[in-house]
Amino acid sequence: MKTINSLSGGKTSSYLAVHFPADYEIFSLVCVDDHNCGHWDKKIMQLVNDKLSNYHSTFGEFIGTVENPIILKTVLDLEQKLGKEIIWVRGDSFDKVIKKKKAIPNQQNRFCTTEMKMKPIFEWCFMHLDFPVSMRVGFRMDERERMERFTTSFKTSLQANKGKVWRHKWQNIEWRKGDFVLQNTSHERIQKYWQDSEIIFPKDSNCQNCFWKNEQQILRNSITCNAQINWANNIEKEMKRRFRFDLSIEKILKMPMQLDFFETDGAGCSSGECIA
Repeated sequence: MKTINSLSGGKTSSYLAVHFPADYEIFSLVCVDDHNCGHWDKKIMQLVNDKLSNYHSTFGEFIGTVENPIILKTVLDLEQKLGKEIIWVRGDSFDKVIKKKKAIPNQQNRFCTTEMKMKPIFEWCFMHLDFPVSMRVGFRMDERERMERFTTSFKTSLQANKGKVWRHKWQNIEWRKGDFVLQNTSHERIQKYWQDSEIIFPKDSNCQNCFWKNEQQILRNSITCNAQINWANNIEKEMKRRFRFDLSIEKILKMPMQLDFFETDGAGCSSGECIA
């Protein structure tokens, strides 16, 4: 059974990659079709394009991400620290997924993680490995409830024959077994490990507008990642829907800043894939 480390570019999954090397290290990037959401360094953008085109050239040029753009360099630097390849994958752009479904993901309809995190990793494994795989996900000792929500099957219509793929009837495939090697590791220990590292991590990882994030976190992200929050604000207006039931991005941007707010340092998706 092949082992896979599911990476997010956050400190926890990076700690996982360093201390528990797997057969494959895989990072799935959430992409958007907004040039303002790219990285300011053209060399980094080209490197990311090269990485993504190695495995997912069908989506065309990488334009931008709704994650903190710092994550691009973080994962590239992590690869150098590991001394081995990190496989970059992606799905359709967030824009296209939203327009295809005619909906914006929220707490009840969390298709964003499935479409742009889980599906790209599943499809890469489907084409290259035998099932099941042993997937290591960086759930710490303070995240035991996320281990209980970990899923092992994926609903797909993909079928393969001698390297070719065609559409087929939908089926649930048992594709992975969870291996939670950090379940006895504390958040404090991980933070201490990276304290003097040359790798720079975003203060808040994963999608900057995620509906699981506190509104004050989103407000702070609008300062550090203005383009990403503007993208979310514009897509809400275009679709006439919201990521959160209680507040629109526009209303969050009009809120006062709490000076004593404690940053989340990478709030993660509750579905068990986006991890800090």
